[in-house]
Amino acid sequence: MSTFDLLRTHSIPSLQATLEEYIAPATGARHVHLATAQPDLAFLVAFPTIPPTSDGRAHILEHLALSGSERYPVRDPFFSMLRRSTATFMNAMTYADRTVYPFASTDRKDFDNLLDVYLDATFFPRLDYLNFLQEGWRHVLDDGKLAYQGVVFNEMKGAFADPSRALYHGVVANLLAGTTYASVSGGDPLAIPDLTHAALKEFHATHYHPSQALFMTAGPIPAREIQQRIAERVLVRLPGTAPLMTPQLAAVDAPRTTVVTVPGQAGREDGHGIQLAWILGESADSAALHRANLLQAGLLGNASAPLRKAMETAGYGRPSRINGMDPNPRQLLFHLGMEGLTPDQVAPARTRIWDALEQAAATGVPQDVLDATLRDIKYEQRDTSSGRMPNVLARMLRAVPVAMRGGDVHDTFDSERVLDGLERQVADPAFFTGMVRALLDAPARLEATIAPDPDYFGKRGAAETARLAGDTARLTDADRARIDADNAALLALQGQPTDTAVLPRILPGDVDAQPLPLPAVEPGAANRFTFPIASNGISYARIEYDVSALPESDWPWLQLYADMRRGLGLDGMDYAEADAWRQRAVPVFSLQLLPALVDGRLRLTLRFHADGLREEHARIAEVLAAFIGKPRFDEVDRIAFLAAQSAQQRLNNLAQAGDQYAAVAAGAPHSPLRAFEHATAGIRSLPFRAGLQRLAATTAGAAQVGAQLARIHALVLACPAAVVCAGSDGDAAALAGLIQVPAAAAPDAAAAAAPDLGKGPAVLAQPGNLALHAPGQANHCHIAWPAPNVRHEDAPALAVAAELLTHRFLHRAIREQGGAYGGGASYASGAGLFTMKSYRDPRLKATYADFAAALDAFVEADFTTEQLEEAIISVIKNLDRPGSPFDAAMTALDLYRRGIGPADRARFRAGVLGCTAAHAQEAVQRWLRGQPGTRAAFVANAAQDLDGLTLVELPALFQEAQPPA
Repeated sequence: MSTFDLLRTHSIPSLQATLEEYIAPATGARHVHLATAQPDLAFLVAFPTIPPTSDGRAHILEHLALSGSERYPVRDPFFSMLRRSTATFMNAMTYADRTVYPFASTDRKDFDNLLDVYLDATFFPRLDYLNFLQEGWRHVLDDGKLAYQGVVFNEMKGAFADPSRALYHGVVANLLAGTTYASVSGGDPLAIPDLTHAALKEFHATHYHPSQALFMTAGPIPAREIQQRIAERVLVRLPGTAPLMTPQLAAVDAPRTTVVTVPGQAGREDGHGIQLAWILGESADSAALHRANLLQAGLLGNASAPLRKAMETAGYGRPSRINGMDPNPRQLLFHLGMEGLTPDQVAPARTRIWDALEQAAATGVPQDVLDATLRDIKYEQRDTSSGRMPNVLARMLRAVPVAMRGGDVHDTFDSERVLDGLERQVADPAFFTGMVRALLDAPARLEATIAPDPDYFGKRGAAETARLAGDTARLTDADRARIDADNAALLALQGQPTDTAVLPRILPGDVDAQPLPLPAVEPGAANRFTFPIASNGISYARIEYDVSALPESDWPWLQLYADMRRGLGLDGMDYAEADAWRQRAVPVFSLQLLPALVDGRLRLTLRFHADGLREEHARIAEVLAAFIGKPRFDEVDRIAFLAAQSAQQRLNNLAQAGDQYAAVAAGAPHSPLRAFEHATAGIRSLPFRAGLQRLAATTAGAAQVGAQLARIHALVLACPAAVVCAGSDGDAAALAGLIQVPAAAAPDAAAAAAPDLGKGPAVLAQPGNLALHAPGQANHCHIAWPAPNVRHEDAPALAVAAELLTHRFLHRAIREQGGAYGGGASYASGAGLFTMKSYRDPRLKATYADFAAALDAFVEADFTTEQLEEAIISVIKNLDRPGSPFDAAMTALDLYRRGIGPADRARFRAGVLGCTAAHAQEAVQRWLRGQPGTRAAFVANAAQDLDGLTLVELPALFQEAQPPA
């Protein structure tokens, strides 16, 4: 007899899939399976985790569940399986009201291996006390002084660096007070030390039971085979049912007001804001979700939308970063607000938002805006593109909260039924105005005033210090002995070799010796490339300009052009009209500046990209022709707004972007690609953006910026262009035949030279060995060396060496012993670099010592065959990560342009599969050990030992930029 009963099935033609829903009557466990012919085999198990406090119990439990289980009593089976599996995705995520454990693979044996490991990890974890001390929190005594340590503790210190996080949590915690959403689900470092090991174990016992579990799977595998494994491994051992846990609903019967404090920059008055938030219903209601999507599109969807336009044309401030619908909590929320305000602008901003809502309730929005939104939903239904995870797994993750909250999961995978009803509703002009009026009249509303605090992190640090002082005052000799004993036991455990023999694995002999096939690249006449692909009725078009010839002095202006061009107008249309027209025409339009290394030289591509449904070919061609051939650069008010918004966002996100800034600064001396990124998106760009903001603060200055954008535009159009199209059957060729590359304009001999916006301190011109400081609570440490490209005979050995360094040395030293959230080594052939890094790290000097020690130990190590094979598999799985048909076509084109052919790919793969430990050690000795790597770190505390790094105060870069002449 089957353990699971089939409830219902649904055919989903747009996904070429069948949705099957099951339940296990004996336990209440649910299984949702998407039967497809696609190669991705995906699995997840999800549990409702509803923490009553901010002590991080759900998050720490996520870490401990993957730190050893009954069948796999290995200290870190998750990290071990990362190198023993060809999984295309493996992770675990803690949300505000659920924890999800997903993975995906294209290999059935690997899928079965991971299924066993994940089932045992989640339902039968050991929850070892010493692992709790490592992953959660513990006291440590440093020279007799008490401190906190722990991976999650330090991870969340880094997470609190994001101002948007503080804003969002402050709003939601007040509007949904009394529910689990008022807690910090990941854990507040000030509350994490409240959690006990016993409380964590109890939380697992009550929340991780089959009665609470939701299983989701997808791929060309019968659901019954997966269910049999679930029944054998879990259900027979954990019988019984229990009521399904669901998050509480907030009862809000009258508008509320509050003040939310967020991190701010010292010396600035424009860090204030106003934020309004409403409860719109339950997010599991697919009809309510799509109505909120329509509301968002109508009010905020393009530059002509009434609320967005009102906020962007106020002459002060800018729209909040959290505006729009929010389906994350059980109750669907809608956010509207402005930031970047001075205190006396808060009240006018609130009035401006409210008046715009009243106007929208009276007049509505154009019908074609709503029609375009429904078209976009249809597009998303057909879109098979992948990002950091397979497309089908991303769809599964979106369906999890709907299923867990009692919604109809079918509507999440297939929007056709809901769309049919919405198409009829939006035809009534009163539909949209009624939604806006309901928003205005809704009592379930919060009005939050946003107050910046330059000492935000200082106060948190002081609170932690005060708590430690109290802990110290209560310490007894027995407590000190216990702390010392616990840390000694943990250190001994961390130093023990990990016996992974019990874990299943994929061997190098199990993988294909040949690379994954890619589409052939055959350039046509006039530098045109077409790719017939299985695109599910979506067509893609790009016009790409090779702008490599532009001088380095123009790089910041070229990046500014890429950033701002979409937000400006077209001939005969201002920016708002142009954006509305674009939205009506096609669902996707983007503009990107993409750097790449080709034989050690920098290649810059400016890409205009539009795609849509097959029936929108003419509009795709029209949008590309207009945005390339008919630009406007005379909208000085708009230019001033965009320049100020860009600069302010960078200033507000210094700590949040610290890891990226440090990575780019470390690599810039050795890599032309990183040098470009350093100049356009790294710390070298900060003085330019600050100077740009000051220049655009006047009408004459904004006109100068517009003139420079026009100059860059003329230079771009004079560069070599290519057309790239992809689509189903003959769609690619048909679309390519419609696209005309706009003719190059004659250069303006009278164009003024670019104004000097300041370059900041001289240290930025030659980056490296820098300590980049902004207020925060965690460090990010990087070191980089030049490395050969993928054709070099040492390239496979360096790729394998990076995996060995990560898993055999750095993971233990940086994460387990050092307490950082993450750390490792990487060989980036595309950037010509080998790097080591740590992420959200409480240490700095000791981390760099660990980097050096890892290289010394590496060249002397006696690696086992199993360790070497695990490193080889880790490299191969990254090579074999599948993408959508369009992703594969673009990968093929990128490799073609970089001169990397099938023979190069096959040679590299063969080198990886045949790599020996000696070859990896020789490569490390030749390229890394004893070589002058360049260091750069983001530091949250400038008073710590910087290990000889030169201090650079990031906020000061905005003040040090010289004003325009």
